Amino acid sequence: MRISEIVKTLLYGENGYYMRHVKIGKRGDFFTAPHTSPLFGYTIASFLRKEGVRLFVEVGGGEGYLMEDILNFSDLVGAIYEISPKLKEIQRERLSKFKDRFLQIDDLIEADAYVLNEVIDALPFNRFVFRDGRWWEVVFENGKWELVEGEPKIRITPFEGFIYDETEGLEEFLEGILRKTDRVLIFDYGYDEEEFPIFAPEGTMSGYKEHRVYYGLDALREGADITHFPNFTRIKEFAESKGFYVKEYLPQSEFLLKYGILEIFSSLPDEEKARLAGGLKTLLFLFKNHRVMYLEKTRL
Repeated sequence: MRISEIVKTLLYGENGYYMRHVKIGKRGDFFTAPHTSPLFGYTIASFLRKEGVRLFVEVGGGEGYLMEDILNFSDLVGAIYEISPKLKEIQRERLSKFKDRFLQIDDLIEADAYVLNEVIDALPFNRFVFRDGRWWEVVFENGKWELVEGEPKIRITPFEGFIYDETEGLEEFLEGILRKTDRVLIFDYGYDEEEFPIFAPEGTMSGYKEHRVYYGLDALREGADITHFPNFTRIKEFAESKGFYVKEYLPQSEFLLKYGILEIFSSLPDEEKARLAGGLKTLLFLFKNHRVMYLEKTRL
């Protein structure tokens, strides 16, 4: 059995993490930028408006915090494409106040922009190991972990013992989105292809449960959020093959600074500034591995 099959079952199976057990936030298993401060959503809202966006779709909306902040700070219309029944229910309750400016969708729709915040890292993935001068895939067979013939799509010169976790079905996932929009805004932790041997020679597979982190194969446990680092080079090259180009690609903190988070913070009432100051610091200094890629369709 391939690791991607195991991850798919543990995360999205009938009793999978995102289907029944997901817990996000300070009291949950992990937290994301929207849980840190509404300034994250405020800045995205400002960016989308400057880009001429009116209707946007958020893929995998979590508990609805990002959507709530964007809609609070702007007049945009937002939709969430979510497969988790548990999260859908939370989103409906949290966002009911927006009435005609928010909708939940069961299929991808035409929209001015799509927003993906820590979504690609949650896709199933497979693990490959370079050993004895060749690539092998790690699989679970006959009750134990084994190596079988298999090679990832990465194009680097590997070294003995290098481990690479590769997103399964990345192109198919992106293609469905790229067909429906001219703009895609991606926030995620990850590396460029040539960076994996430098920063992640032992792979990037990890699992989060009650803010405890499990690494490698130990991450494959029930009730944990299992994740990996996406390959931004693959994302870029596939998008370009579909007629898109990379308009922005930079660290998340730099994106927030470039597109006005400090100006937005300065414009708030003093009471709100005092409440959000700590979250602002966390956004700018904690999410060090997070990057932003903004794709736009090439106009002839």
